[in-house]
Amino acid sequence: MINMNDKIDFNDEDDEDHYDIKTLDQKIDASNIRKKDDDNLKLVETVFDEKTRLILLSMINRGVFNGIEGAISTGKEANVYFASTSSQPVAIKIFRIDAPSFRKMKPYVTGDHRFKRYRGTRSGFIEVWAKKEFKNLKRILDVGISAPKPMVVERNILVMEYLGTENSVLPRLKDVVPDEPKLLYKNIMNTVKVLYTDAKLVHADLSEFNILIDPSINKYYIIDVSQAILNDHPKADLYLLRDLQNLNRYFGLLGIPLLELEKLFKWICGRDVDPILLYDLNG
Repeated sequence: MINMNDKIDFNDEDDEDHYDIKTLDQKIDASNIRKKDDDNLKLVETVFDEKTRLILLSMINRGVFNGIEGAISTGKEANVYFASTSSQPVAIKIFRIDAPSFRKMKPYVTGDHRFKRYRGTRSGFIEVWAKKEFKNLKRILDVGISAPKPMVVERNILVMEYLGTENSVLPRLKDVVPDEPKLLYKNIMNTVKVLYTDAKLVHADLSEFNILIDPSINKYYIIDVSQAILNDHPKADLYLLRDLQNLNRYFGLLGIPLLELEKLFKWICGRDVDPILLYDLNG
């Protein structure tokens, strides 16, 4: 839920046409982005480093968005904020330069021929990570899978379509009870197959946490795809099995009949799963 009291308004009458870094800092400090009553929403100083603030200023001055209106979510890798534009709201995903899971993120880039070269610094890697999500979202949308539309990516900042209303973001699958879980299970598994065969991608972290649901139109969206890998990645089979296992675990709790991992894997990939991978998955 977005707290609209947290709005950072960049359109005050006494502001200049362009904003400087001091103005932005004052706006951010005044926005009360820290939610003292929620352990999951923490201070954003490590996200808003100097270069990040300068890029945000540049985006504002270029008209990419007008103002940041509070935190949608925070995490170890990134914070997501609601922002206003002249036509529609957007979501701003700011990846943490100091992400504590930095080393755990590397295997999802190593082996991806799209990103063979990048600066060997932490900020250089995070820049690639943001571009990776941008490219993955485009590939996903190109094959007809519903996901947020990416708009702009620069350094550690990704601007994309906002999914929700003015008062709240769409809920994650984990937070709703599906009306027709059996049908939803079938549809999501079909999405995993299209993702693999047409987009040539494996989500690599797919679960009820990374699927948004719009109950009003019975539609779902795949999100958080920065770690998604090409299906020829050395660990693609293992990560695909992990995604399938996550989905089976969730839908199993809803009491519907499930397909075995081996059958799901063969249906998606057209080949048998390596038994060693099943051992690794549960080892």
